[in-house]
Amino acid sequence: MSPEGFSDTLPAVDGRAAASGLRVVRAAGLREIAWKNGGGVTREIAIHPEGAGMDDFLWRASAADIDAPGPFSRWEGFDRVLFVTRGGPVRLAREDTGQSVVLSAGQGFCFAGETPHRCDELSGGPVRDFNLMLRRSRALGRVQAWRGSLVRHLAPGHWLCHGYRGTYEFEISDRSGRDVLEAGDTAHLSVASGEHPILRMVPRSNDAGLIIAWIEAA
Repeated sequence: MSPEGFSDTLPAVDGRAAASGLRVVRAAGLREIAWKNGGGVTREIAIHPEGAGMDDFLWRASAADIDAPGPFSRWEGFDRVLFVTRGGPVRLAREDTGQSVVLSAGQGFCFAGETPHRCDELSGGPVRDFNLMLRRSRALGRVQAWRGSLVRHLAPGHWLCHGYRGTYEFEISDRSGRDVLEAGDTAHLSVASGEHPILRMVPRSNDAGLIIAWIEAA
């Protein structure tokens, strides 16, 4: 199921290398926030525009815990993508049709925020997920799970590299030094128009895995 504004193919460009804005968001510094419907807890990773509230953001990424079966919050006018990052499998179901999908760690599902979805079964116990919400017609997003090394020219927009398992080391062209992502950490890169920085990521553990998201806001 692919709502408007969502794709699982990341953009790639060729061009000159240039520096980009970078912020590393550590898992330990994420603040817990109750779900909109009070049925769980999420931790905000990034929001755009920065400082926006729940009524006026264009996109928002978070790490949410699902501890028990129950309904998801309704988000009118938003498209959502959810990737399981810890635990699983989990069964998600659409309440009005009964359609369901079972996800394990590293697998994702996208759906319209106003459709009635719920966590139907947690056969492997509680799970954590990476959750991206895009205001329909105002933001586009593409998301992939990734294992192994990565070298990529980055297109303009916002890039989120979320380590969901193991350890990665990464560097960006025109920036000195390297940094490390542990499980739960996120590198947020803001790439301006005309810039095409090169991102290099190398796994430092055999189990290392990433969720990579690209977002463009209107």
